[in-house]
Amino acid sequence: MHPRLLNAAVLLLGVTVFAQTTPAVAAAADICEALSFPADPSPGPPVIKPADLSVRILAFGDFGDGGKDQMAVASAMLAYHQDPSHPFDFGITLGDNFYEEGLNSPTNSRWKSNWEDPYGPLGLRFYASLGNHDYYDPASPIAEALYSQKSKTWCLPRSYYTYIAGPVQFFVLDTDWIMRAWQKNQDRAPLELQKIWLKTQLDASTSPWKVVYGHHPVYSTGSHQNNDPMIREILPILKQRANVYIAGHDHDMQYLKPEGGVHFFVSGAGGHEKRDLAADPQQRRIWGVGKTLGFSVLEADGSSLTVSFFNEKNTQLCKVKLSKSQPVAVSCPKP
Repeated sequence: MHPRLLNAAVLLLGVTVFAQTTPAVAAAADICEALSFPADPSPGPPVIKPADLSVRILAFGDFGDGGKDQMAVASAMLAYHQDPSHPFDFGITLGDNFYEEGLNSPTNSRWKSNWEDPYGPLGLRFYASLGNHDYYDPASPIAEALYSQKSKTWCLPRSYYTYIAGPVQFFVLDTDWIMRAWQKNQDRAPLELQKIWLKTQLDASTSPWKVVYGHHPVYSTGSHQNNDPMIREILPILKQRANVYIAGHDHDMQYLKPEGGVHFFVSGAGGHEKRDLAADPQQRRIWGVGKTLGFSVLEADGSSLTVSFFNEKNTQLCKVKLSKSQPVAVSCPKP
């Protein structure tokens, strides 16, 4: 579905989003309503935390099948969050939120079993992105958008959007439309609109850190390998503008060589079908692990941004620290 139609369906519903605050994330604002129904004229991207405060974000993709592996990763996330030394402010999803064909309704019973039961205990708002499996049922993108108005934990205001949290501006992509660009006779209008939006928003951003996320990686050494439409259409916009691009799609965890100032991460080990890494003939992989469940943690203040990977036992596997004044620090022992 065209991104504008997706947003229009949400706007037509006109239901109020409930505010949510828990002691662990008291400083984090819930911006789902502001994203879903922006002011006209909009004053700019909504803000979760002021720019002078640090943030900690949970990130994961490729998870929503309701199986034991998904629940194991969710339990590890909760254990991490409940440690008073490092609670999350909010979460993001990297697509393939529901297998195999998304969800056909905002009242589908799997919202409880596959979303609220595993992730509701965290008490966080998650700002979601769509994956290819979320498009297999044409009703699913709309259903996932409409569920934002029913839940205190889920937010998909539109298929691509932007917001600010502390020193970071986040840019959420709908990569399924980007990946369709290679198909013959495919309407390029949604792709071109998204490209214009991304470049405009990145150029306008004054945040110290710019993190772009979506489902399909640009580069990957997982089973799906690199994605040519992302390289051709999106990478030129990311270069010299974004600091981080993080995606799912490959069911593994990776840190890949930066290019044009962009650091590439894959975090698609959220619980569905563990897969191994593939060969790396171009030697793009700095670190990676396959056949392993896990999630990522992003932490940022004005001077640094760190991306860490954890497995389902809450063991840290890899830590990459970007700094405004120091070289990149990589602590990623071989698996």
